[in-house]
Amino acid sequence: MINYAVAYAPEKVDIPATLEFRLPDETPVSAALKDDGSIAVTLRGGEKPVATFVALERSLRTSLHGVINDDRAEQHPVLELRPEGAELSTADIWACIYALWLRRADTDYLPLSLAAVPNALPYVIQTGLAYVPPNDAAYGATDVLLLRASFWQAAGASPELSWLRSPVPATPLPTFPSVPVFTRATNVLALHPLRPPKPSPGTKLYSRYIAAVGQTLSFTHINAADPRHFETYCRWQNSDRVNVGWRERGDEEHHRSYLAERLQDRHIMGFMVEWDGELAGYGEMSWVKEDHMSTFVGGLGDFDQGTHLLVGEERFRGHTRFAAIMTSMKHMCFLRDPRTDVVVGEPRADLPIIPKLVKALPQEVNRTFDLPHKRAVYFVLRRQRFFEEGLFY
Repeated sequence: MINYAVAYAPEKVDIPATLEFRLPDETPVSAALKDDGSIAVTLRGGEKPVATFVALERSLRTSLHGVINDDRAEQHPVLELRPEGAELSTADIWACIYALWLRRADTDYLPLSLAAVPNALPYVIQTGLAYVPPNDAAYGATDVLLLRASFWQAAGASPELSWLRSPVPATPLPTFPSVPVFTRATNVLALHPLRPPKPSPGTKLYSRYIAAVGQTLSFTHINAADPRHFETYCRWQNSDRVNVGWRERGDEEHHRSYLAERLQDRHIMGFMVEWDGELAGYGEMSWVKEDHMSTFVGGLGDFDQGTHLLVGEERFRGHTRFAAIMTSMKHMCFLRDPRTDVVVGEPRADLPIIPKLVKALPQEVNRTFDLPHKRAVYFVLRRQRFFEEGLFY
């Protein structure tokens, strides 16, 4: 039986006065909290801030307009983005907003004045980073409401700055078409959209600096021809601890065959997990409409996805790193296709990792169910809740 008393419990973060992190393109960023409550943002290792968020002596409504009654509505002090020199580029504006959301990791909405950077107004509105609440006369001509959930869906991010390092197709090509195809295999009989081709093995798929750890987490499409990848993968799968969950212990021929099948299968992709370039684990992401588990649970959409993970290196275990990897895997799934509404998981029901999965992500424990090879717990993570409640620090 599942212990339903266990619930999602994101870690409390202790944000230092000067928060330093890196953008996906490795640009260093510093966000310093000043005594007056302002936040100074420095980019590219500069000596002076490029901009400062200054708290103004006025507040604006942040509660949902059209939903929350006025007597329950919350107000929040307005922050003004002030450049400290030359005009800010859109990339610099995005980096500043990134710094702001890391410093305000537990906030969903922030009112922002762009009076000092009017060129930013069309950028943040047209990309969905912010919007002007309707029928709220208190919002001035250069006031907007920043949305945390929009930012973490990569709103406003250029391909160079996106956490998704290998979008398919790459800009400026048009979006991949929706064309129906058919999969017929053991335990699978499904009509589903044609999937985009996978990037070449060895391609970096995702990268994000994890402030809680102080390292960059990245996922790279596994390359079985790379001895570093293959030998490490074999060692992990043949370890007693990993074999309890994955049951893929075998000789080199077995592992090469498994990875070759994954490479040829368009619906699934394996990747190596790295912390600052050090191999830490192996994961898989899949389109679940044509996955065998979909046959047994039903109700999955054309663009819904699933994930699996093993952490191979002992020194990279622990709740903080585990939660960061799980969050980032789901993040990668949601980013690679905006039509994905749900990312699911189906670990074996008797594994001790189940309570950790409940605590690490804002996902629901749907039920336990049977697959031909195991009894599994069916986890369902919905896009809206993930971007509203997920911890991206």
